[in-house]
Amino acid sequence: MGTEAVIDLLVDPAGNGIAAEASPWDGFDYVDEQGARAEQGLDVLNSWIQHFVATERPFENSLAWFWHDHFAVSCGVVNYLPLLLTHLELLRSRAAGDFREMIREVTTDGAMLIFLDGTTSTGASPNENYGRELLELYTLGIGNYTEDDVAAAAVALTGWVVARRLDYQVLFVEGRHDATAQTFLGTSGVSGVDAVVDTALDHPAVPGFIAGKLAAHFLGDVDSGTVDALADTFSAVGLQIAPLSRAVLEAGLDGACTPQVTAPVPWMVAALKATGATPPPRPMIGLLRQMGQVPGNPPNVGGYPGASTWLASSATAGRFTAANAIARLTPDDAPILAAAAERDYDQLADILLRPEGFSASTIAALEDLPDSSAPRPGEAVLAISLASPDFLIR
Repeated sequence: MGTEAVIDLLVDPAGNGIAAEASPWDGFDYVDEQGARAEQGLDVLNSWIQHFVATERPFENSLAWFWHDHFAVSCGVVNYLPLLLTHLELLRSRAAGDFREMIREVTTDGAMLIFLDGTTSTGASPNENYGRELLELYTLGIGNYTEDDVAAAAVALTGWVVARRLDYQVLFVEGRHDATAQTFLGTSGVSGVDAVVDTALDHPAVPGFIAGKLAAHFLGDVDSGTVDALADTFSAVGLQIAPLSRAVLEAGLDGACTPQVTAPVPWMVAALKATGATPPPRPMIGLLRQMGQVPGNPPNVGGYPGASTWLASSATAGRFTAANAIARLTPDDAPILAAAAERDYDQLADILLRPEGFSASTIAALEDLPDSSAPRPGEAVLAISLASPDFLIR
């Protein structure tokens, strides 16, 4: 097809005849009973992983995962699964769309209101949590705002609640809102969600901050010149995410990328796609927990940790455990198992999307494995291949 055609297919699936996908949670029927909640949580997170594996829109779903890390709402804090799913659906639906609209919707999203204490924020006692993260983590970055801006945003955003007794509806309560006009990021007369969002997103730091985060996610360490060019693109298209995403991929093709340590969730997705293994929900989430990354449960407001965590001893041990479990669950007729059994390392590397083949050290490790080291021929070779640095570093 050629690389440009592949990029177009990834960034514009609808324009290339790929039908829109149903939600991973279509048909989910929440049962609000203590004994059922934990199992339902496992089921919906497993459904998301399986959607990543089966999707015909992989880049769109990769963007949704990026935004989940960017906003980092945790089900452990929200503690009401339907609200978390509504939040995740918001990110899926806006993943490649208008960044301004995404921020506007996230600001009054029920899960976000609970996660950052917006529901407790009143005109008499404004809570600064969301205003701070809006500026520091979601739009501008550190150094581009003051504490006065945080306080002004907190006042301007008061009045929103999540009515638990009304099926967790998000409501604006006028009596809890302070309508006093604020001076925010140098703009006077700011009050209400629309004014706060528009003022924040009109700030010149936004394009570079978001372009830099998206580029780092997909390309690794990116030089400042590349980030500046991407920021110019993002600004020129009115903060539309799809054109920025296309520019990021094209920059990668031009060499603006470095090797990255794959995080546990994308590692798991790649392993399941390559092998055809389908772990049950509880073991699946348990393996991800051992590796240190569970969907729907980022550890803090800053999102999931980075490469140093995925290379730490606990994550490495968890990855070897997961690789062995996936190898055991690989179907007998899977091409990757046959390649592993035949020690066809070139074919094995191709299936694992490493056309340059395995490194000499990985091949030496595979050669050292005795044929009888697993219940099925090829199982041990497959497990070590999945746990190898070659499959981890991209």
